[in-house]
Amino acid sequence: MTRTLLTTFLSVLMLATAGLPAQVQAHPHARFSYQLNPVHKDGHIVGLRVTWLLDPLTSLIARRGMDLNRNGLVDPDELDAFARQNDGLVAASRYFLTLRSDQEALGFSVRQGLKASFGDNRIQLDFEVALERPVAEPLSVRMFDETWFVALTATDPPVPQDHACRGIAATQTLETQGWGAQPVPVVRLSCPAV
Repeated sequence: MTRTLLTTFLSVLMLATAGLPAQVQAHPHARFSYQLNPVHKDGHIVGLRVTWLLDPLTSLIARRGMDLNRNGLVDPDELDAFARQNDGLVAASRYFLTLRSDQEALGFSVRQGLKASFGDNRIQLDFEVALERPVAEPLSVRMFDETWFVALTATDPPVPQDHACRGIAATQTLETQGWGAQPVPVVRLSCPAV
């Protein structure tokens, strides 16, 4: 299995699931929901701010693994270390992110790597990317971990309601590495008011 996420989380999770039946150990091991906040300038999308929200179980297990001083709290320095460690891991997978215009695949660079925060017993990870070129037409955004260790699902709605841009999620079926075909959301962003 390719290790693409949460080194601390992975080791704790393996220990926690070692005695469970095989069907309980099946992938995915982590579930993230995500929301997109398009960055626009002069009528074009120029980047994305992405928020990943870890599901409650993943958050709980990750919290236990990151609590290095064993005080039972999520301390800011532990969140920073967690974000730095995992940024290197997800960067190798290009943050599970694919961008397309109607005509072509689009490149991007990471403007800001992972930043972690904690609230309502859930860990939130944020990062920001800049598109290699501004896009006026609709932009399709897909987040997919081919190893199927992490299942990424768009929130409803996939863009904050007060944002000028809108996002509509549709499902695409993609083949994973050894776990068969899986449904993956693809969000189509449009910014008619920008």
